[in-house]
Amino acid sequence: MTTLCCGGCSWPIPVESWNREEGVRCPVCGEKIVALVFPAIARARSGAQPEGLVSETEASCFYHPGSRAVVPCDECGRFLCSLCEIEIDGRRLCPKCFENSLASNRLEAAETQRTMYDTIALALATFPLLLFWPAIIGAPAALYTVVRRWRAPLSILPRTRIRFYLAALFAAAELAGAGFILRAILRLPRVQ
Repeated sequence: MTTLCCGGCSWPIPVESWNREEGVRCPVCGEKIVALVFPAIARARSGAQPEGLVSETEASCFYHPGSRAVVPCDECGRFLCSLCEIEIDGRRLCPKCFENSLASNRLEAAETQRTMYDTIALALATFPLLLFWPAIIGAPAALYTVVRRWRAPLSILPRTRIRFYLAALFAAAELAGAGFILRAILRLPRVQ
């Protein structure tokens, strides 16, 4: 179990004193303590901790000389402990090779960016509202983007499809408005 300590005297704060908005007083130094803790603090840690070296003849980690190496890096051959090993696409990489592979776009499984088509569709539908002629091009483009990219991943973070709905609504309204204006222009009496 993790222990939280007073910032003034390092006295351990009991678990029942955590997450109290009014805070508590340290029994030793009298300092007011507000300890706000996430529930994850009570969960068991996942991942393997690196093992220490047992003898001098064992291979040590390149980044942590006191830790036992478990695998070599598939890219550069450096020995890695269980903490430094990054497994991706069936390969085991050290942190430096992982970073270099990301920078040179050699890792297809590591997604570092995503196009947000819902935001593009919303922009195509709303920016032309300011002028009439861009709406004739922007509204159909927005509807096309909504229909074409409806099932595309939205973002790395969870998002709703509200932007798609708004884009389709604005684009349909623009097209209806353009049709109404065109119809009104065609119905004007002709001057001879």
